[in-house]
Amino acid sequence: MSNGKHGATTVVEVRSISKRYGTEARKRAEANVTQALDRVSFTVATGEFVGIMGPSGSGKSTLLNCLATIDTPSSGQIVIGGRTITDMRGKELSDFRRNDLGFIFQDANLLDTLTAYENIALALTIQKTPAREIDTRVREAARTLGIEDVLEKHPFQMSGGQRQRVAAARATVTRPHLVLADEPTGALDSKSARQLLESLERLNAQGATILMVTHDSMSASYCGRIIFIKDGRLYGELRRQGADRATFHHHIVGVVTDMSDAEGEEVAAHAC
Repeated sequence: MSNGKHGATTVVEVRSISKRYGTEARKRAEANVTQALDRVSFTVATGEFVGIMGPSGSGKSTLLNCLATIDTPSSGQIVIGGRTITDMRGKELSDFRRNDLGFIFQDANLLDTLTAYENIALALTIQKTPAREIDTRVREAARTLGIEDVLEKHPFQMSGGQRQRVAAARATVTRPHLVLADEPTGALDSKSARQLLESLERLNAQGATILMVTHDSMSASYCGRIIFIKDGRLYGELRRQGADRATFHHHIVGVVTDMSDAEGEEVAAHAC
């Protein structure tokens, strides 16, 4: 598989990971096992903005949880920034989460008692970044994301879109190897969603590597590549390759429709 962005360094390698939930009887034929992921493999190059799409129950959230080290694959390996995260335990894993991953959740997950500035700065404080550098980096992130005017506000004083952009600043201010976004526009109105996605585009243009799970084709059209998952397996991928966003959106809708049609045919076949 190619490295994606003109031979750029690979930052994520997913090597034939599978994830099973439940119990499997050793001496009996019957088993109570759900196969959430089935031998999934792909790479992400440094500086890519990749979307993960698939129908409900397809395994995309399980995949994100494995990448985020929230869950562990039953088999296979995940390598991020040259380190095999599936082998990590304890302090090494905690350090990796703190220093190498950024998270943007659907509901922002900001600390209500802190201002936007303090929420963003907290990630740097935990890394023991010098105070003068913290101020510079927080304000740089705020400029990139268009939230300079809310830095002194608390989360309850912000709109949903502003909170999500603060969350994006917090996720990227530490300059992690990978930023993971889980349905970041799911709770936003269309205007706020567009502002957030445009902000993620700017972050990506500045070098951030972003992997975003989304069910929304319009949100996915901001990405440079889409990985489609169905029934725990890779269904295919789609690259933007210089197309304008409207054209890319049209192509994404086409693949999503094909996936839905194929699912409908399988249901009909089982019903016969």
